Amino acid sequence: MAGTPTPPTSRGEPDPAAARALYSRHADSYDVQTDWAGSDRAKTVDLLGLRPGDTVLDVGCGTGLCFAAIQSQIGPSGRLVGIEPSVEMLGRAAERVARAGWDNVDLRLGLAEEQLRPDDRLDAALFCFTHDVLRSLPALEAVVSRLAPGGRVAAVGPMWAPWWAPAANLLVWYVTSDYVTTYEGFSKPWSHLADLVPSLEVERIDLAGEYFAWGSI
Repeated sequence: MAGTPTPPTSRGEPDPAAARALYSRHADSYDVQTDWAGSDRAKTVDLLGLRPGDTVLDVGCGTGLCFAAIQSQIGPSGRLVGIEPSVEMLGRAAERVARAGWDNVDLRLGLAEEQLRPDDRLDAALFCFTHDVLRSLPALEAVVSRLAPGGRVAAVGPMWAPWWAPAANLLVWYVTSDYVTTYEGFSKPWSHLADLVPSLEVERIDLAGEYFAWGSI
């Protein structure tokens, strides 16, 4: 394992080095550990309103669990860009791409603000259970600035349940503590994205400690 993960805190910036260490540890078991979220992933991809030929960015793509849903909508004429900072997670994504025989996937190792190129033009961007990315203004600005006019975003992730539901929040903490490096903004994880995408709509599922957000520029 690449170093000791920093325990998540309620304040402060996301810690990319700690995140890489966390996901390095989980890469082999991540698909099984997060199988419960399959329907949430599918719903979030649907919220993008993808069309054949679209170019889609999967931010923090992990092992590529959203790739099949994206590919089913963009088709072989579309393009899928996956950016992931964990080499181990991206390696699993590459294996998934090879097994499926997709030749329209561009995998990039690193942070979005480092790996997006000046000439990248995106029709849609997906943030699927990527709290650290959603609390990183440099990452969000890099992504949104590459969206074509009318480009769409969609996000899903955990959030704090209402204060009067402490048992729900204990469960939220238990499930997320090994996957985030900060709880800053955990009451409204979408707030930075909303500043950049004024049309953003949010569906809160308060007692589940979960939200969906989507909009276009």
